[in-house]
Amino acid sequence: MQPFIMTSWHGHRRDASLPRVVREVWDEKFRPQPGRPPAKQSNVDMVLLKSNGEVVHWFDAFQRSGFDPRETLAQYTVREIQKGSQLLGLPKASDSVSKIKLPDVGKSSGMRVFVRLKDSRMKAYQIPVVEAVKLQPQDWLPLKWSDQECLVDAGSLRKWLQQLYPPGIMERTDPQTKEIFKINTVEGILSLVPAGSDGRQRYAVLSGVIHFGDEGADGFNYDGQIELVLTYTMDKPEVQAVRGVFEGTYPRFDRIHNRSYAFPLEAAFESLPR
Repeated sequence: MQPFIMTSWHGHRRDASLPRVVREVWDEKFRPQPGRPPAKQSNVDMVLLKSNGEVVHWFDAFQRSGFDPRETLAQYTVREIQKGSQLLGLPKASDSVSKIKLPDVGKSSGMRVFVRLKDSRMKAYQIPVVEAVKLQPQDWLPLKWSDQECLVDAGSLRKWLQQLYPPGIMERTDPQTKEIFKINTVEGILSLVPAGSDGRQRYAVLSGVIHFGDEGADGFNYDGQIELVLTYTMDKPEVQAVRGVFEGTYPRFDRIHNRSYAFPLEAAFESLPR
């Protein structure tokens, strides 16, 4: 994807103001084919454009008919992008495999969050999405060492806890603006308990139930249990490292069956160097 500038649009066929490119693609995609049954289609398309906005090539992002069962979705996507690249006169992309590099926050400190939704019907949601959140010194203060059990407001950790939502592109969106609803509610009282030392470092466990909500006006919410192990030096109260997991449930509405299903939402955390 290196030669391309990436952008996206989210909306519906009945929208009054479809972008020209979207209308052009959908006019062709949904044009009736006399004597042929409608082809199976997904609701995601990929389009390659010239710099002036001219459509060069487009394809259904999830090939639904006439596909080779031996071809993976990744192989299909690469094949279609290469087809469009040739039409644009771009050189063939290298077949070498790049080493995966996890996102970080440079020389700053922060939290790396791994999230996945275990929806057995949509395997793409099971692939972890990784976010790296930059944190300031004051963001770590709620996790400072205490010799006694103390309580921590989950809202004080909102900057990185609000990353706990499914890695989907069409989960919860404003029907008017098509903007994704952001997580704006992170609530819960967590318990921070000293957990001993090994003579070189001290440890504590942070645990409890967290409740989440978003910007939608329909009262949507979900929750889950978090458990973190925090590491400290023997003589300073500032937390040095954080590792842990989150296990919750996330409701998804099935428009076909007109009901909601609760799917496991899982996450893992690791602090980035302080």
